[in-house]
Amino acid sequence: MTSEVMIMNRQAVALAADSAVTYGGGPEPVVTLEAEKILPLTGSIALMVYSRGDVLGRSWSNIAHAFSKAHGDTEFASVSECAGAFFSFVDQNRKLFPEAEERAEFEELMRLAVLTVLNHARAMRSYPGSTHTGDEEAFLAALDLYRAHLARDEAGTDRHSVEVLEALTRERFYDLYRDLLDAIIAQSLGEFGRSGEVREKLFDFAYMLATMPAFLEPYAGMVFAGFGDDDVFPVYEHFYASILVDGILKRAHDETTRVGVEEGPNAFVRTFAQADMTHAFLRGVHPAMFDMMIAMNLMTNEAAAEKALAEAGITPQSAGPILERMQATTLPQLTMEFIRGSQTFSQDEFIGPFISVVAASGKRQLAETAKALVELNILKSDLQLAQTGVGGDVDAIMISHTAGLEWYARKS
Repeated sequence: MTSEVMIMNRQAVALAADSAVTYGGGPEPVVTLEAEKILPLTGSIALMVYSRGDVLGRSWSNIAHAFSKAHGDTEFASVSECAGAFFSFVDQNRKLFPEAEERAEFEELMRLAVLTVLNHARAMRSYPGSTHTGDEEAFLAALDLYRAHLARDEAGTDRHSVEVLEALTRERFYDLYRDLLDAIIAQSLGEFGRSGEVREKLFDFAYMLATMPAFLEPYAGMVFAGFGDDDVFPVYEHFYASILVDGILKRAHDETTRVGVEEGPNAFVRTFAQADMTHAFLRGVHPAMFDMMIAMNLMTNEAAAEKALAEAGITPQSAGPILERMQATTLPQLTMEFIRGSQTFSQDEFIGPFISVVAASGKRQLAETAKALVELNILKSDLQLAQTGVGGDVDAIMISHTAGLEWYARKS
């Protein structure tokens, strides 16, 4: 894991990150506390990365250094243009990412994916009341669950291939990986792996795993932030990136919280990866505690309703239908009022005042605040002796139009 914070107002943007990072996408990744997560790309644009720290064993810091060396003094009109140039530098860069290593990583990913489905199938067969009578039937059922997750998001909306891999047809994908997939099937599944239905669905699963934006594989979060030549206010672009497929880095743009000072409030704070304590500070309550409060509110309301009906002399037989109607409408409405009231209080007493201070802050105060918010998560991890992969020194950088990119804090 990682803890990272970005804070911006109309004058500057500050980035802060801890030094823990995970290298490798296999079953035995390595975690270090000496990672470089904030990487200058130009004099006014930086890249901040979290979660997976490498591509085929090349750290993001090495990749960023190679990019900067190749692009020299290139002046980008926007942060978005710089991000595009960075990804173009990675794509089909066989000097940095040899095809043989790309293929070996994909093979390891697929072996692990097949093993995961196989273990799920075995668990399904052992469920009480399971109707799966054989290994093949259970494996196909488990495989269908994973394929369904890759095909549709949590809201049931169909997923589409990530934009950069839309041109990768199934035919091209199968030509590249047919022999590899057949070898994995033969080694992992035994007799029932020879079934035409199993093979067809596994090939489909592999293609979706490589191209769909579900990111079941280890991935990196990538935050490009700063000023391009044409950017009036600081801007950020957030992506998820994982494996190389046919020489292309699988990636997707995160548009879930596209808010910034150029089109919204005068100040903006965003956290990445591990951020429980940051959220507790900003909202006035720990996220897990707030979820528990909501659950307890609903349970308390139900208990109060039952007690009120009993004290009113209503028999249990008559009270049952009344409670069912209340559980469908009145009680959830009361809990929603509790949630709205809590959120309004949090906004008025904690978030609003904090944003007001951030809006008026200079670049050094932005950087100090971002650094302190990351340190809150490290402190929690240290005190609880939690193995969260959060820790080490905190790096912080500040970027402004007037002075460009400056380090506020940097590990020695």
